[in-house]
Amino acid sequence: MKNSIINLVAEAKALNSKIFSLPRILILVSLEDLNEDGSSYRELKAGLDLEDGILFSNLNALEEMGYIQSKDVTVEKKKMTSYAITKEGKETLQALRSWFRKILDG
Repeated sequence: MKNSIINLVAEAKALNSKIFSLPRILILVSLEDLNEDGSSYRELKAGLDLEDGILFSNLNALEEMGYIQSKDVTVEKKKMTSYAITKEGKETLQALRSWFRKILDG
């Protein structure tokens, strides 16, 4: 067996279990290819089609874990919060992708 269950479980334990949430993964993936300016809350909400409570709580959780950062910006005289993925967020997303690939390659 290419990737034994024991190895996959051991690697899963090395990952942050708090990242195993579809909204959190979707947020990180959507922010990954953006520049430092990131994306506004409104853009994320529209693009990911998530309810306010789900999006807000998961953005806060990702920020607390250090995977994203927020900053207040003004666009056309409107104050907004912009979110961007951090280096740690990119590294965690890459580790998660690698782990998923091992499962799929079985």
